[in-house]
Amino acid sequence: MSAGREARRDEKTETTREDSGSERAAELPPDVLSEIVAHTAAQLASAAPADPALEAAMLAVARQHAGEPMTVAPVGADLLAAVLSIQFPFLVGRNALLNRVAKTVAESLLADLTARRRLEHLWAKLQEEVA
Repeated sequence: MSAGREARRDEKTETTREDSGSERAAELPPDVLSEIVAHTAAQLASAAPADPALEAAMLAVARQHAGEPMTVAPVGADLLAAVLSIQFPFLVGRNALLNRVAKTVAESLLADLTARRRLEHLWAKLQEEVA
């Protein structure tokens, strides 16, 4: 086999490994995802003032979606992506994973009546601040 063919074969193998690795990166184990949902729900329920970076990120989303209701997409997913990128820095720069986790967390929180009320209350406060 020529050196050129071998190099192309190695490149193709490496590309295949990268593709399958990025597909796996889009998934998180259920226990990690459950922990993220629980941590995020607890933080959103907390009466403590938000971290300034977190508050700024949430306000940016509120400005972007001014007047829109709290729904899974786009508002909930965008708000959760902002929150998660601050809470879990390992998600920053991994947009596919961040967006998938944000949507999943938004779905989980909005499916729970208590969490939904808290999230809607938070969203209403954010909307007031940017109005």
